[in-house]
Formats: sequence, C-alpha cells, structure tokens
Amino acid sequence: MDKDLKTYLKVYKDWIPADICKETVKELEKVEGQFQTHQFYDVSTNSHHSYNNELSVTWSNVKHKDLFMKRIWDGLQQYVTEFNFKWWNSWQGYSEVRFNRYRPDTQMKLHCDHIHSMFDGQRKGIPTLTVLGGLNNNYKGGELVFWEDSIIPLKEGEIMIFPSNFLYPHRVDLVTKGTRYSYVSWAW
Repeated sequence: MDKDLKTYLKVYKDWIPADICKETVKELEKVEGQFQTHQFYDVSTNSHHSYNNELSVTWSNVKHKDLFMKRIWDGLQQYVTEFNFKWWNSWQGYSEVRFNRYRPDTQMKLHCDHIHSMFDGQRKGIPTLTVLGGLNNNYKGGELVFWEDSIIPLKEGEIMIFPSNFLYPHRVDLVTKGTRYSYVSWAW
C-alpha cells in the first residue's frame, strides 16, 4: 500500500443541510450553561487538564440529534466502503455527538484522538476513526490544521473522517472573530 497519510483524511461536502446547521447553531447559542471548558485526559497521571484559551464542549441534546447520529453512521459506512479495507471493515460502535464551541480567543491545542477516557468498562476499545463536522462559516480564524502545516477547510454542512491515532495530530487555531461551532464523534 503506497498511500500518503492525507489519503485517509476525507471531507464529504453537503453532508448536513445548511438549514439544519443554522438551526442547530441557534439552539446551541441558547444552552450557555451546558457548555464546559474542554479538558484533555493525561493517561500517565490519570487526570484531566485544560490549556489557556481552551474551547468549550457540550453533549447537549438538540432537536436534530438523531439526524446527526444517522449521518455520522452513513459517513463511517461510506468511508470504510470507499477504502475497501480487506483487513478491517467494521466498527463496534460510535460515540454520541459532542458539540464544540470556539469563541474569540479560544482554540484547541495540537493533539491526536487516541482517547482513553471515553471507555468506561462497558465500552471497551480505542477510537479508530474520528468524524468531525462543521456547523457554520461566519467566523474568522479557527483554522483546522493537521501535521503542523496543512490547513484543511471544514465548511458548514461538511464532515471529515480520519484515523484517530498518533499519525493524525491536529489543532484548531485561535478564533479571532465570531464563534466557530462544530461537532465530533469517534468510532471504535
């Protein structure tokens, strides 16, 4: 297999209708008290921590949550079918959708999605694929950057799927104007 890592980073356009994205953003703007500062899990100390200017996240229910969950499933199926992996063609499950909010002067530090803390004993495994979706375009900054220098645009209604391992380090740069909304789920 002679493929570049970028081959496995796929963006699917028009995945969630624009009107659903806009409605979801309006809904998220009203659940202020349900957002919490994002925390990274440190496996070596078995603790969570945040950095300065960290984004906020919520697992809130939104009106169209079932649609988001279905479209995440559809995306995972398309991704696996498209690559026709002979050695891996299924996953055991995927997480509930989490919504991310980046206000001005917030960001997400460089990391990979090798998340241990989402497995509580009933769910076992590690994330194998990340599904990341864009909900709006009316902000400045907030670029999604892979491998320190590859900016990958993620527009309203698009999703991106990529492997959730150390080969896919990524960050979201500081938002400078407006608020950036996105969502994420992980398959294992």
